[in-house]
Amino acid sequence: MNRYVWGALLIALLIACQAPAPRSGERGAQPPPAEAGSAAAARAEPASAAPLQVVRVGTVGSATDSVHYWAQERGYLREEGLDVEITVFDGAQRMIAPLGADQLDVGSGAPGPGLFNAILRGVNFYIVAGTARAVPGTRFNCLVVRKALLDSGAVRSFADFRGRVFAENVPGVVTTYLVERELRRAGVSPEEVTFVTLSFPDMLSAFANEAADAGVQVEPFITLGEQRGLSQCWKPTSELQPDFQIAVMLYSPAFAEQRAEAARRFMVAYLRGARDYYRAFFGDGQGREEFLQLMARVTAVRDVELLARLNPSWSDPNGVLNVETLRDVQRWYIGRGEQLGEVDLDKVIDTRFVNYAFNRLGRYPVP
Repeated sequence: MNRYVWGALLIALLIACQAPAPRSGERGAQPPPAEAGSAAAARAEPASAAPLQVVRVGTVGSATDSVHYWAQERGYLREEGLDVEITVFDGAQRMIAPLGADQLDVGSGAPGPGLFNAILRGVNFYIVAGTARAVPGTRFNCLVVRKALLDSGAVRSFADFRGRVFAENVPGVVTTYLVERELRRAGVSPEEVTFVTLSFPDMLSAFANEAADAGVQVEPFITLGEQRGLSQCWKPTSELQPDFQIAVMLYSPAFAEQRAEAARRFMVAYLRGARDYYRAFFGDGQGREEFLQLMARVTAVRDVELLARLNPSWSDPNGVLNVETLRDVQRWYIGRGEQLGEVDLDKVIDTRFVNYAFNRLGRYPVP
């Protein structure tokens, strides 16, 4: 049963607002790398002295979304002749209509059936880069279980989820795909589990009141739940499926096709910020304190000391995508009756923009 708010009427309105246009440019070719991470390379093609072009960006307010603010404050966008206007949404699904109607240029978040259905209807969205990914060893995204159930031994395996209440922040969010897959492997039908929709903060209250038993949580709520003795990270997403693609970056049709030069330069500025983020939290730590101070200003967590204790969200400094997990997820949506058919991702994923950035910046060395 389709539990999403994106119905046929919304899709029809979206299509009416933005007619499809032919795609242009070669895709997929890998350019020869320049010196990795070189700021000099980034400035090899100075932007015009014309007034700054504003790029309208939609985010969900995650830690990795702070990269957009960082790129602005560090002057990376200005060096490309750009500025940014950021709008925070309560979910990536909410960005689909404004992206299709040329009210947003860039969106970042988890890909859902609303995106894929719009593409099938003829809206030329572009998946241009990977953002958050569950790489092995990270735990910023976890399947958490009510601590009392773990302490008592009532939950030891996925088979023990039968008859329990599972909380999702959005109905059928991409990480639920992993949970359902593990339930089936354990012989538990999803129909034997009660799924409820709760915001991340409300999940903590539900655990305290024994109104929910498990859910996929993100930081800071993983750490807060553990500090309060309410819940515990039982299975990190990176353990359920290593390198699972949690979020992607989208370009609107108008931005990619009609403002392609700005779209290329935006990717340069974004990747410079993403590399600073990676270095701060997964490299030598340079800039970490500055990033924490920025996050305290632009995310929902204002406590710098708490931010410093959180498990950092992993974002690829080269914008690399795990395409196979996107294929798996959309087939899951099709099986649930929420997606009209399978999207040919080879025609949707566009590497022109990251390739341009690689020509300017080179590739960042990732272990």
